[in-house]
Formats: sequence, C-alpha cells, structure tokens
Amino acid sequence: MSRVKIDAKQVLQDIRSGVSDAVLMEKYKLSAKGLQSLFQKLLESGVINQADLDSRRARQPKRPRGFAPEEDRRSVAEERPSLRAKTVDLAVFRCPACGKPQLTQFEICPQCGVIVSKYREKLGLPPEPDKEPGQKPTQMPSLLAQFQETRATYRSNVRRTGFYTNTGVEALSELKWKFKTGGWVAASPVPGHAGLYVGSLDGNFYLLDREFGTELWRFSTGSSIYSSATVTDTTVFFGSLDGILYGLDLRKGELRFKYQTGGPIYSSPAVSQGVVYIGSLDGHLHAVEANSHFVRWKFKTGGPVYSSPSVADGIVYFGSLDGCLYAVEANSGDGLWKIKTGGPVTTAPAVAEDRVFFGSGDRFLYAVHAKTGKDRWRYQTLNKVTSAPAVGEGVVLVGSADCHLHAVDINSGESIWRFATRRSVYSAPALARGMVYFGSGDRCLYGLEARSGRQAWKFMTGGPIYSSPVVADGVIYFGSDDGHVYALA
Repeated sequence: MSRVKIDAKQVLQDIRSGVSDAVLMEKYKLSAKGLQSLFQKLLESGVINQADLDSRRARQPKRPRGFAPEEDRRSVAEERPSLRAKTVDLAVFRCPACGKPQLTQFEICPQCGVIVSKYREKLGLPPEPDKEPGQKPTQMPSLLAQFQETRATYRSNVRRTGFYTNTGVEALSELKWKFKTGGWVAASPVPGHAGLYVGSLDGNFYLLDREFGTELWRFSTGSSIYSSATVTDTTVFFGSLDGILYGLDLRKGELRFKYQTGGPIYSSPAVSQGVVYIGSLDGHLHAVEANSHFVRWKFKTGGPVYSSPSVADGIVYFGSLDGCLYAVEANSGDGLWKIKTGGPVTTAPAVAEDRVFFGSGDRFLYAVHAKTGKDRWRYQTLNKVTSAPAVGEGVVLVGSADCHLHAVDINSGESIWRFATRRSVYSAPALARGMVYFGSGDRCLYGLEARSGRQAWKFMTGGPIYSSPVVADGVIYFGSDDGHVYALA
C-alpha cells in the first residue's frame, strides 16, 4: 500500500483530542513519512495551521525513565513498515465561491452562505463531483458533538468519587418499588433520562421505569453481569462475564457496539473524550474508541483487572490483582507511575483534590498524589478493604471485611468514626448532602449521618448487598442478592 484516502473530519477530531503520532499511524495505516504527508495536506487545505501542529507536538507525552514499554503498545508501523502508506489523499471540500475548506460535503456553505449548486450553474461549472443527483445536503456538524461523553456512570462520575449533589433520603418513608430479576443483582443501577439501567447475574441487562419499576426492555448477554453501566448521549456501555464490552441504544436496547476482550469482565466502563476504558480478567486495561470501535491501546498488568478505571485530567487510574495501582496516560496508554501494595487492588480508585484514594487487600486505605503517586497517608483497617471509597465534604468513606464502614479525615488520614455491621461491607458508599448510604453482607442498606456516623435508618432485603447505592432526585436505587432492584424514598 502506498496511498490511502483519509476522512479529514475524523483525523482532525483525533488530532484535536490529543491522539499521539503512534496511534495515528496505527489507526490510519501510515508510515512516519505518511504521517508527515497527512500533516502537510492538512496545512495546505487550510483546516489546520502550523501553530496548531507545533502546540500539539509540545503536548506529546514523554515516557518516564525506568518505565518499560509494553509489547502490545508497540507501533505497528515499526513492525511492518512495508504495509504502511507513505502518502495520503485527504477528503476536504472547498466552497467554489469563498474557497474556505470544510470537512464534510455541503450544499450551503457554512462560511459565506452561497448555495453551491446554483453558484456552479451560474458560472457554467459542471456538477459537483462525488455528489449524486437528488442527494440531500450534509450539514456541517460540530466536532465536539462527535464525542460520546459520560452523562451517568458508576460512582456518580468518571473520577469515581461516589459523591452526589442531589437530595437523598434523610428519613426513610417508603419502599417505592422493587423489581425481580432472575439472578443476584451485584451491579450498581445507573439512572438516565430514559430510565434506570442495571444488569443481573441472570445474564440480562435491563432498562426500568424510574417511577414505577416496570421493565421497558431487556438485552441478553452470554453470561452474568457484575459490571455497572455508563450512559452517554446515545449509548449505554457495560461488560459481561462473557468477556464482551457491550454498547446498546439508550431507548431501544439494540446492539450498537461490541468489543471482545480475552477474559471475563467485572470492571465497570469509564467513557472520556469518546474513548471507553474497561478492565478485564485477561490482565489488560482496554481503551476503545466509542464511535469507530478502534482499539486505541491495551495496557498489560501482572494480574487480572477487576478494578473499574477512574479518569481525571488526562490520566486513567486502576488497580490489578498483582497488587498495584496504575496511572496511565489516557491518550497514548503510556505508564506514568505505579504503586505496589501488599494485596490485590480490586475496587475503583477515587480521584479528588489532587489525590487518588484506593484500598487494598493488605488492609490499608491509601491516599497518594495524583500526578506522582507519592504517598500522602495510609489508614489501616482490621481486614482487607473491600469497597471503593467515597470522597467529599472533607471525609473519605470505605468499607472493609472487618464488618465496618470507616470514615477518615481527607487531609490527615485519621479516623473520624467507624460504623459496625454484622457482615463484610463490599457495597461502595454513596455520599449526598450530609448523608452516607451503603449496603452490607448482613442484608441491610444503611443511611447514616456523614458527620457523626449516627444511624438514621436501615432497610432489610432478602439477601446480602454488594451493589453500590445510587442517589437520584430524592430516591435511593440499589440491588440485592435476593434478585431484586430496589427504589427507596
């Protein structure tokens, strides 16, 4: 292959989102010379200027010394240069009146407003090439609109803080509804405009009416679903133990996206800048573009990845069964730093106030600097840390197999209070307006005052609660191993 045709709109979107040279070369099958040809054509067409390219090169990530590159992130361009294009044809469309370049074919120029077909006819020019008679004009889309961005997700946001700004339930008044699935419900429900999204160990992913708890649709996968969903403008993403990352149409439940990993998925996806990040028991964190399905990178760890990734300021944080917490550059997949603990890191880290908070099977809750990984403080529980932390209002809250929920000062790492239940606490706490909500293996969901740890109420289900509660518009949603999804008000 010596020449390849490239969609200018798509490549410009990639460049402006910070995609590295190596990823551009792999995605568009370009050699190093081909990449330079692409940049030159963009400059000549006028859709980008030299200052943009200079600024981009200055932002290209540099690999830290001592951090070994991963084989599965090597540039394919280096491995098989003979298959890489050395020159490119760029699909750019110019207005015949003003000459301004556009990235999609158009009938009415977005710059000068001229009707192209009538202008060409007036000048006696032939019809536009590549435009069939009767074809409808294409409107100029916003580049930002091409990104799929998170609207609702596990732990409230992609930083996984578990902090909700809306009103919760200070005094429990009623069971609003409950919905029966065919298996345990360990995933956390995620509320969206169309309803409540949640998976079950019966292998089905459900959309439920938030007001009445009635089923709107279900989608069957090949195995049990522990993964909690992420909702974007158009798609809901989640993983399954069949090793597949699914993307479904929000309202119809139709399959729009499917990506196979090499192992079962317990991890919950994070979506940022149009890229879906998810862990797998194949030992990798995967980064896949939501629109194109292009695999941007895979990062290999020393063990299975149960942890759900967190994303903040261009960095992805996640843990592995190898005992490490990793910080990886979101665009390139380059490792920035890692911390070795004394036990597996299986839950989602939370990122807040320039720190990353996470727990380990070594019984410690850690606070480290988000940019460097430098230790800020450690807090020891009496057994392994079993839940993801919640962070907000000056406190870090985390569950442990010592049967307690622990509240720790965010700055000092000193204990503020701890609340005892009768079983291990795997359910990650939710923090909202001075209240904290969490479940326990003792079958109860608890509502506590965040400042004092005093119990305000509790609600008993028919099974242990591993699902993390969600706060939305004065309602608490969660699942239980009795097979039900609950709504409390």
